[in-house]
Amino acid sequence: MESLLDANAVLRYLLGDNQEQAEAAAKAIAGGAEVTVEVLAECVYVLAGVYHVPRSRIAESLGILLDEVTCRRKNVAAAALGLYSGSSFDFVDCVLAAERQELGRDVVTFDKRLIGLLGRVER
Repeated sequence: MESLLDANAVLRYLLGDNQEQAEAAAKAIAGGAEVTVEVLAECVYVLAGVYHVPRSRIAESLGILLDEVTCRRKNVAAAALGLYSGSSFDFVDCVLAAERQELGRDVVTFDKRLIGLLGRVER
């Protein structure tokens, strides 16, 4: 059966602050576990808001994780992490911009800052 990682499992794996849980997460990852973009978003918010990890370090760590797990929207997740690392935008806004950039999707928004970001990414 395919395993799906939640944010808590990803955080334990990345932070190693609970050895038993970190090892269980590592075992699931080695077995081909999947992470969703939504779980990555939760991890970004926790790492930034609770642990005060710098954006560049968050993007680097989650980018490495993407190489170790299955992610059905890996190209979108990787592009969003790149946008997040080099900006002050929320990660979810970066995901929307990455959806536009990677998949050519239109984004309907009234957020002027997001409109500016969308204008900077190519379709």
